[in-house]
Amino acid sequence: MTKQMKFTLGNAAEGYKTVEVFVKSDVVSYKVLRNGLLDVDKKSFSVGFSESRLAELDALNIFDWAEAYSSAVSVGEQWELIFKDGDRIYRGHGSNAYPENWERFLDWLDALVPELEFVDRQRLEKITLDYSRESGGGFNIAERLTLDRRENILTLYKPQSMHLYRLGADIDKLFAAAQIVFGGLKADDFQRSYPAQIKIELIRHDGSIENFDALFNESSLPGFGKFVDVLKEFITDLTAEILSPVPAVIAPAQGKYIFCKVQFKGSYKHYTYQTDDETLAVGDVVDVPVGKNNDVNQARIVEIGYFDEYEAPFPVDKIKKIIGKHVATEWDYF
Repeated sequence: MTKQMKFTLGNAAEGYKTVEVFVKSDVVSYKVLRNGLLDVDKKSFSVGFSESRLAELDALNIFDWAEAYSSAVSVGEQWELIFKDGDRIYRGHGSNAYPENWERFLDWLDALVPELEFVDRQRLEKITLDYSRESGGGFNIAERLTLDRRENILTLYKPQSMHLYRLGADIDKLFAAAQIVFGGLKADDFQRSYPAQIKIELIRHDGSIENFDALFNESSLPGFGKFVDVLKEFITDLTAEILSPVPAVIAPAQGKYIFCKVQFKGSYKHYTYQTDDETLAVGDVVDVPVGKNNDVNQARIVEIGYFDEYEAPFPVDKIKKIIGKHVATEWDYF
């Protein structure tokens, strides 16, 4: 019996990618198209791959999926699937909404067509935050917060209670906020000269696990307060200490050069600019020059630092400067 599939995923801004899969007997083959153009020649896989992957494909029960999935958001990610197994045919589509086992379906495709990377390998899948109220002398967990994408669960552990929230599709909003704060963390972002107030464990889509120790304030974790604001939309126990990070305290420049790391909307990367404006703060949206033509774009400040010229992370006579605060009021990251 043969199986055929044509799957398209993408959006108008970044384009669409399509994979066509054909299964016959013990051979699986596919071809890839980007925006309708052939991208990769047809490839075949061995029987070993076919047997294991086909069992996973059957377990998805695609014929039980609805024909249409939609959300209140009118723009964003669109998908379309035509799946044929013998004489049965499924035709479905969606707009920012998906079947319950969607992640397993994308994982199956990622294993078959790794060059398309339907799911970002570095995407956060689970976050654990352990908070200690001790100021020194060891780390004693006072509260723990976990966010699990696959289980669609947010859990808050307190000394005398446990609070569990099943979030459904809302989990994507929380992880979008979390990705901004935690997605680009590196071990050398934190100095070890202070006792940790919060321990962070990140599990990514590729299975990698990273652990960080940090102070529990906005200076140590830029943007954490914004993440907490999103958390508070779903958590009813607002007495939790882990929901009260200390605001960032920015010292006066005192003649030093001011460097800001910024993040563009829809991107997880950080870019560095210089400014002379001491009133700028973490979270501000600013206008910055981008590219060879210095086109003006907007970005959010995620970190601010003050440096002597010899300590500056970039040559002060070559780095681009922030133009100023963005005046629009509707620009929002989330």
